[in-house]
Amino acid sequence: MTPTPAPQGQEAAQELPVSPLEFAHQRYFVQKVKVGEDFLGVPRLDVFAALCAGKRVLHVGCVDWPITDLQRSLHLQLDAHCRLDGFDIHDEAFAQMQPHLKGRLFSDWASVTDAYDTVLVPEVLEHVPDVQGFLRQLDTLGAAQYILTVPDAYSCFRRHFDYNSGAQTFVEVVHPDHNCWYTPFTLSNVIRKYTPWRLDGLFFFNGISLLAVASRPPA
Repeated sequence: MTPTPAPQGQEAAQELPVSPLEFAHQRYFVQKVKVGEDFLGVPRLDVFAALCAGKRVLHVGCVDWPITDLQRSLHLQLDAHCRLDGFDIHDEAFAQMQPHLKGRLFSDWASVTDAYDTVLVPEVLEHVPDVQGFLRQLDTLGAAQYILTVPDAYSCFRRHFDYNSGAQTFVEVVHPDHNCWYTPFTLSNVIRKYTPWRLDGLFFFNGISLLAVASRPPA
């Protein structure tokens, strides 16, 4: 399962108008981003397993804290498909997970010294307080490929947001630790601004998220 590479950001979009929004707003504010449908309907684990198969992988945010569940752990499920290590600042769950793993678990970036083919960062970026610093830290790992997923405000709009005018109350279904929602443009924009990576593809994913596949340009 290999996604078709796509140009980054606005460069990925068609020049011809594709939405009535383009006629309702000044061109400066209209952002068009290519988003693929390659993974629609494909189970989350199947996508990650195919993208990581046979590679040396570092999984960032590997413990699903504070709701760590070994029966549903993505990290444990991926361990059978690639040479896998994990990183998470919440090392409270390491003792619970480590007996079931072949690879290592890290909670300090200084301890991560191996070379990795792929750095997998699923549903983490929306938690971090310093997006620029976090992406630059990922870049120092020197991996050939980076795979990131984030909750997508567009995909979640109908099922996750509601406003009751009578009560003047906004109801939002969201993890209480999230700092923001991403969209295709804002995700591609932070990657473009804060990393040297090439965005090879952006895809709707898992019914609620966006998946970005990025690579390091040749030196």
